[in-house]
Amino acid sequence: MRILQQSFTLLLFMLVTSAASAQEPAKPLTKSLFVKTNLLSLLAKRPTFSVEKAFSKTFSTEVSFVQGQFDNLLLTDQYKYHGLLVRAKKYFVGLDYGALSSYAAVYVGNLKRNIQTTGQVDNTGFLGYPDRNFSANSIRSGGSLGLAYFTKNKFMLDGQSSLGYGRYLNINTSDPNTYLKGYLDLQIWFSIGYCL
Repeated sequence: MRILQQSFTLLLFMLVTSAASAQEPAKPLTKSLFVKTNLLSLLAKRPTFSVEKAFSKTFSTEVSFVQGQFDNLLLTDQYKYHGLLVRAKKYFVGLDYGALSSYAAVYVGNLKRNIQTTGQVDNTGFLGYPDRNFSANSIRSGGSLGLAYFTKNKFMLDGQSSLGYGRYLNINTSDPNTYLKGYLDLQIWFSIGYCL
């Protein structure tokens, strides 16, 4: 965990120092590569890393590595996930420095989920929840809406929400409590990044 925090801090330091020392005029965003991380992933104790490439002023593709871990969240002792995500974005306003650009996107990806819970029953014996040891791979797809802002010193802010569906492929059948064949895929991102 500490190594991940140090890596994230080092990445932010490198982005700030490279932006401060950049004296050349910024190249067009269509010739840039955007490297970013989702700040909300810090809540999940793991970094998310994304690379986005603009192919025109209104179209780009993004590839993201997502991972996270939650401990003692609601009725779950441990929830871990990791996977890849490919997102195609259509910007409604052309990409330019100093302009707020809204976009819609479609995405597809995979996700490995591990959920472990030790069941408990209250003193009356009527209320409780069961043990759960769930592990599965899945594919997921859906749509996104977002806003992106590119500063004149090459930094970017990207906020988006996504909604989709994930379908499990390989479910650990040793646990009788794994009834679902899929899940609602809800994502909220607030990313910062740099234009290379």
